[in-house]
Amino acid sequence: MYACPWCQRKTFSFWQKQSLGPSRSIPCAACTRRVSVPWVRAQVAAAPLVLLAFAGLLVGKIAYGVLPEILMGGCLGLMVGMIVMAPLYHFFVPLVKPQQ
Repeated sequence: MYACPWCQRKTFSFWQKQSLGPSRSIPCAACTRRVSVPWVRAQVAAAPLVLLAFAGLLVGKIAYGVLPEILMGGCLGLMVGMIVMAPLYHFFVPLVKPQQ
């Protein structure tokens, strides 16, 4: 559980925080104020996902050069990127009061 930056009560689950992005906010169950995540930290946490997916596409292209294998390399890179991104997002990206 994660604490709300407004009321300090732990009302946000792991999956609620994972679904947040810099342009999306959700209300706190306790105080009903909106909560978001910082833009820069969210982008840094998502970088491994994008980089590993692209690397998977490149490896598939270099190693095989056939479309199904290229896409399989991209999907593998995407899955590994998600595995890396989830704990990074969990520990590195805090909940904040949204900027309006």
